[in-house]
Amino acid sequence: MDYAEMVSQIMAAEQGAKVLAEESRARRQQLQAGLEQEISAMRESYLARARQRLEQVQQTEEAAAEEKPKKTARKGTSRKKVEETAEAAVEKTEE
Repeated sequence: MDYAEMVSQIMAAEQGAKVLAEESRARRQQLQAGLEQEISAMRESYLARARQRLEQVQQTEEAAAEEKPKKTARKGTSRKKVEETAEAAVEKTEE
């Protein structure tokens, strides 16, 4: 093998390595983009479920707050006391 052939093989190997490196970079970018999309979709899904659950809890608390004054009014508790108790319950749940 003469010098020119050896140089030619080295250059061909180097070119092949560059092609493989570029393919690897492109694949990595594709995977990263796909991963970011999946993460974003998971985040949105989680936030949607959390918002829905929060809405359910708020509706339950509002219904309980509306029902409690009715029950306590029948027992003779003052409206002011009922409102204070409801406010304290809401504040406690917000913590």
